Amino acid sequence: MGGTHPMKTLLVLLPLALATAGFAAEQATYNTSGGLTSLIAGGVEIPVRGEFQVTFTGGVRATLQPHQQRAKTTRTGLELRWKGGSPFQNGDQSEFAVAWTESDTGVSLDGSVTAVPAFPGPKGFSFPLDTESVDYVIDVPRASFSGGHLEPSGQEIPAAKPADPTFFSATVDHFALVDAAGDWRLALSFDRAREVTVTDVWEPAAGRFYRIDIRLRSGTWKTDEPLNLGLTLRLTGTAHPADAVLSVNPAAPLYSFDGFGGDYRVTRETPIVGYSLDNLRVSWARIDFNAVEWDRERTAQDPGPRLQRTFRLMRRVQDAGIPWILSLWMLPERFYTDPNQRPPGTFGRRIAPERWPEFLDLLTGYLAYVKKNYGAEPDLFSFNEPDLGVSIGFTAETHRDEIRRIGARLASLGFKTRMLLGDTANPRDSHKFVLAAAADPEAMRYVGAVSFHSWGNGTPEQYGAWGDVAEWLGLPLIVAEAGVDPGAYENSAYDSFAYGLKEARQYQELLRFARPQAVIYWQFTDDYALVRVGPGGVIEPTGRFWLMKQFVNLSPTRSKVVASASDQPDVLVSAFARGDTLAVHVLNAGPERDAVLSGLPAGRWRVVTTTEASGFQESTAATDGTAKRFHLPARSLTTVVSP
Repeated sequence: MGGTHPMKTLLVLLPLALATAGFAAEQATYNTSGGLTSLIAGGVEIPVRGEFQVTFTGGVRATLQPHQQRAKTTRTGLELRWKGGSPFQNGDQSEFAVAWTESDTGVSLDGSVTAVPAFPGPKGFSFPLDTESVDYVIDVPRASFSGGHLEPSGQEIPAAKPADPTFFSATVDHFALVDAAGDWRLALSFDRAREVTVTDVWEPAAGRFYRIDIRLRSGTWKTDEPLNLGLTLRLTGTAHPADAVLSVNPAAPLYSFDGFGGDYRVTRETPIVGYSLDNLRVSWARIDFNAVEWDRERTAQDPGPRLQRTFRLMRRVQDAGIPWILSLWMLPERFYTDPNQRPPGTFGRRIAPERWPEFLDLLTGYLAYVKKNYGAEPDLFSFNEPDLGVSIGFTAETHRDEIRRIGARLASLGFKTRMLLGDTANPRDSHKFVLAAAADPEAMRYVGAVSFHSWGNGTPEQYGAWGDVAEWLGLPLIVAEAGVDPGAYENSAYDSFAYGLKEARQYQELLRFARPQAVIYWQFTDDYALVRVGPGGVIEPTGRFWLMKQFVNLSPTRSKVVASASDQPDVLVSAFARGDTLAVHVLNAGPERDAVLSGLPAGRWRVVTTTEASGFQESTAATDGTAKRFHLPARSLTTVVSP
């Protein structure tokens, strides 16, 4: 793996012009089942949601495009084409197929839904579904169009709740929503005249929005009869963003920062692992403890290919001087309290008390083998997401106890490996999971760092709680899995520039509020991949790769995060200093604008910018010690770094 991979000579970094050519600007984003999640125009992303829905008798609504993890939905490569099915609580079923195209005329849907007979009657007869209606439903954020009007009718879009929440109802083949200022217009056109309603909705979970229902069928839904829809949405408008006022103070260090890194849970051979180590400055790594394979193969003269691949990766990481974490996902079935009674990957399973001595032997034997044969030894050990139990669960108290038990054994055998406190599944109040161990002096003797994963994001307060715990304990805080959407691996939903901007925004927020000493991305492999692998092993970087490279390669390692500020919520800034080296990352998540940055010392600066159209574009700028004006392209990351 890595530098010794036999296909190494075939890996080619495409010229930037080739890597970004041929990809039109994104006009929309979609979930794992092809449901619309936002529209993009002029650098502005508006959360417009669209999907097929059914309303059963009694007013019970259900999606016809389920997008939870492990939904049975397939996608055609990276094309905007999905199909799948929906089993309902009442025993009914349906199938859907959607195909999106993006062009100068807008974002177009060619879709269909079909009811499937769950219980066919005699001679092929089947009962229709007991439904009130089948619709395509579009939810538009209320704040974007409140007080505006509809076209062509000129009807007002109410700012206050109307007497009848359904304030528009007509049979039309097109109409549009226009905002109060006349800056933004969302036009919809259909393949034929259709019944359309618009309703003012305020739901406890989803918030406030205008719901557009496009009727496909009223009454019962016959089986095996597809309901088809052709629809085009076009968002146009002009943003009027204020200039961003930014500042950086290299003389005001906030906390230490080792750098950025990557997870490596390598389940199959891929050139992406070696490519990441060759092209990204990895400051931390996290690698899988292949316990199932090790248990099966540890007495063999030569371990199997997955173990050897992992061992070679550990040696390369160790030889490069990169600190690393060994994490455990799964154990052989006999170690659980319910062996062979649940599918692999079931959450919350427990280690049987009588198996703990055997587990300790399994772990320490693995560590000893890797140290002896590959010269590698992890800095930290953890169970992956033990609070959620993926796939081994603990309570706060048993997490404390396993730290005591494992830490004592590792120390008694002379391993340098210390325990990682937490390693929780998300940042949302999960710091409470580590407090029992944090309060226990015996457990804390063996802890080397504190960790959480950032899936699903957190509030500033939730991020800050983790920083406070680490500061209280006097230990480094590591974001051991940095990721936005834990379900985006389904159908490669992560593979878009819009998703990359969400990742970049999360990085900026983690740095500002959580105060980590390391941020480890999930992951530098083919899972949530930042690059695509073409024929012959040719590597094609995506826009997400260039965004990542700016953070990873331009931030000085073993540096200090220094004070920085922005007056605009969609322009986020972070800054790092080490000696005379200073790097300032400015993420513009919205439309193009100018920014005035104060605090840069006088001198010449390297400026690196990534947009959707081009990645890692370099220029220079000179400053005289006063505020410097920079242009920020729409949806871009700009890094100003000392040469």
